[in-house]
Amino acid sequence: MNRFWLETYGCQMNKAESNALEEEMLDSGWIPADAAEEADLVILNTCSVRLSAENRIWGRLGYFKKLKETHPHTLAVMGCMAERLKEDLKKAVPAVDVIVGTFQKADFARLLRQAASARHALTLEDPCKEIYAFARRHSRKNDFRAFVPIMHGCDNFCSYCIVPYVRGREVSRDPHSIFEEIAGLLQAGRVKEITLLGQNVNSYRFQDMDFPGLLDALFQRFPRAPWIRFLTSHPKDFSPALIACMKNHREMCRAIHLPVQHGSDTILRAMNRQYTRGAYLALAERIRGELPDVLLSTDILIGFPGETEKDFQDTLDLMNEVRFDDAFTYYYNPREGTAAWNMQDTVCEKLKLERLQTLIALQREISRTRKRQRLGQTVRVLAEEISKKNSAEILGRTEGDEMVVFPGSTKKFPGGFHTVRLDELRGNTFYAHEIEVEK
Repeated sequence: MNRFWLETYGCQMNKAESNALEEEMLDSGWIPADAAEEADLVILNTCSVRLSAENRIWGRLGYFKKLKETHPHTLAVMGCMAERLKEDLKKAVPAVDVIVGTFQKADFARLLRQAASARHALTLEDPCKEIYAFARRHSRKNDFRAFVPIMHGCDNFCSYCIVPYVRGREVSRDPHSIFEEIAGLLQAGRVKEITLLGQNVNSYRFQDMDFPGLLDALFQRFPRAPWIRFLTSHPKDFSPALIACMKNHREMCRAIHLPVQHGSDTILRAMNRQYTRGAYLALAERIRGELPDVLLSTDILIGFPGETEKDFQDTLDLMNEVRFDDAFTYYYNPREGTAAWNMQDTVCEKLKLERLQTLIALQREISRTRKRQRLGQTVRVLAEEISKKNSAEILGRTEGDEMVVFPGSTKKFPGGFHTVRLDELRGNTFYAHEIEVEK
């Protein structure tokens, strides 16, 4: 038996890469284990963006080290943490058998095909070149939501961010390869939503084709495309042409994740974000003006070195001005290898936590107010699963990625579109009644 257990941490790109690896393994004869304790091969696809993510992985490595005493298995660590720590990781945890860096994933997949057929030992050589290879497909066969990476890496070098060092420089995928993957998804007839992925997805450029050009070509080739999303955008590359493209193609989900990170020009400069507070506010205003029904979310990082009380207040003021529908908030922790690593961490952890709690409380209030304003609206929802609380109800999501619960039978799920009216808000979840089911 060749049984595997795959755990994925971090971003959507990691999930897409895990999906691609899992599909290759299944095609090669590997079998998913029912539990980690039954696997012959354990793979951890890791994240290094925040210290908390790495701490979780260290804990899992300790668990699998102990598990080896009673259940021998091969332990592989891949992804950003593997790329960042390389052989130091294996020295720290000798139970780790294989280290798979960012640019070795395609080699690892080939190695697993050989191991499944001939029981070769898993020995991965160092790559000769740091060239990222996109897989042919990045979604599992039965998924009705699909990830399609279109670019990889980052050239921005924000001073707090480890991504350029573990993912490498930006490389954009050939549009023919992108369209070939999308064609395969649509031919299967199950996929209702496609998310185009990149560390800075709107920085895409392949020869003379930029991101809006890619989207226009996509809709020209697939006029009956499903919902299309994209993650994650950098504000400096969010062009008027992209806004116009979203306006012209209703298949584009009215949801934009646009990380601002901070509301102070002083801190934005220190972060090397390459835009000002004023430029971001003008962009948000233009987006909302051209796409009045858009849901706008963001990332906010507080407690950066040098952050004063005024800088923090500037961030709260920006949140009140933009009125984000949602925000992913976190406080700064140093990442070795980044430019900010050598900066003096002037904000103590106690103050970071206090400011973070203030930030979270404000965003919760804003989010709830904006959701209440949507009550009574008729919206389109993609069914996701049967509600865990009530088997007579379906859980779905709007194009703005909001959770909606509505009455329905199991025959209607998953992956079907429904038109519902938003009746009530309980916590962060809408409750609705169905108006129409799409055939």
